[in-house]
Amino acid sequence: MGFLDRFRKESEALSPSDGDALILAQLRSAGADLTRPRHVVHYTYVPDEHRARAAASAISAAGHDTRVGERLPGYETWSVIAETTAIVDATTVVPTRATLEGIAAEHDGEYDGWEAAATP
Repeated sequence: MGFLDRFRKESEALSPSDGDALILAQLRSAGADLTRPRHVVHYTYVPDEHRARAAASAISAAGHDTRVGERLPGYETWSVIAETTAIVDATTVVPTRATLEGIAAEHDGEYDGWEAAATP
C-alpha cells in the first residue's frame, strides 16, 4: 500500500495503469498538450534514510532531480521525491513507472505514483 493509498477508501484504489490513465485523462481535460514536455514529480517511499539516499542516487542516475524527505511522524518510511521535465503520455509513463518501481523494489520500498503540471 502506497503512502497516499492510506487516505483512500479501499473501493477507490486503482491499479497503477488505471491511475496513470486517469492522470493522463485529467491532464487532457485540463487542456494539456501531451506532446510538450512538462514538470513531473514522482513519489517513492523506503524504510530508512540509508535506503532513501541509495534510491535517490539510482533515480538521479535515471535522469531525475531527487531529494530525500525525512520520515513523517507516525510513518515508518522515508520519501524520495523525483522531479524532471518530460513528455508524459501512454508511451512514456509505462517505462518510467517500470524503472521507478524497480528502483523502489531494489531498496525495499514502494513507488507511489506521479503527478504532472497541466501547462509546460
